[in-house]
Amino acid sequence: MSRKIVITSGKGGVGKTTCCACLGLHLALLGARVVMLDVDIGLNNLDVVAGLDNKVMYDIVDVVDGKCRARQALIAHPKVPLLYFLPSAHSLNVGRVNGEDLKSIVNELSSSFDYVLIDCPAGIGAEFYRAIYLASEAIVVTTPNITAIRDANKTISLIAGCGITQMQLLVNRVRNDLVNKRLMIKPNEIAQTLDMELLGVVPESDAITVMSSISGDIFKSKDASYEAFESIAKKIHFGESIKRQVGLFGKLKIKRG
Repeated sequence: MSRKIVITSGKGGVGKTTCCACLGLHLALLGARVVMLDVDIGLNNLDVVAGLDNKVMYDIVDVVDGKCRARQALIAHPKVPLLYFLPSAHSLNVGRVNGEDLKSIVNELSSSFDYVLIDCPAGIGAEFYRAIYLASEAIVVTTPNITAIRDANKTISLIAGCGITQMQLLVNRVRNDLVNKRLMIKPNEIAQTLDMELLGVVPESDAITVMSSISGDIFKSKDASYEAFESIAKKIHFGESIKRQVGLFGKLKIKRG
């Protein structure tokens, strides 16, 4: 049985999609069979981040419409064996795809993969709940700024309210020079504030920023962020379960907006 992990955030622009792609890469490099599922229909970018946008023939709406099976729509990464991608659709007609449609797709794929990584849309609307519905675990991505942390807090409460108790926090785009000068919040302080277990910390990466800006393949980036994602993937894969440190409805330490 595969592990179904949704990668989510309360706020857009924190690098959630990049984190999903990089975790998929490193889990596959560890020998796990991984499929990345983009459910951000209409605003999808996971194919671009992974450098696979020119290989898309079928998308998730084609699967729902019965034009192909889920396995036929999969794209195998040409340089990373065991890593596959199910693209979303560029159409904004999101009403054509409901949670049960996506659940059927995930169930069809789960027997063939060790991990189903679900790239969740930003925000807390219907699309967010549709993505959460597919998962049994969640990784919440935030950056070390107040607005992102506040939005992460809301997201954590909503996820817990949906019954997912296995959650961890990933703090992205951390600059140690600013942390040392007390100009950026420490990742462990963020985890304490949100009452979450800290899965890992990813430093700010100029290489990833450049690759994302020019639609390049971020998998080519080999810097400190690459090593951080490698370490996080090992933590996920080698028996360290994702555990929620509070009750079902998450009594968090900061006020909800």
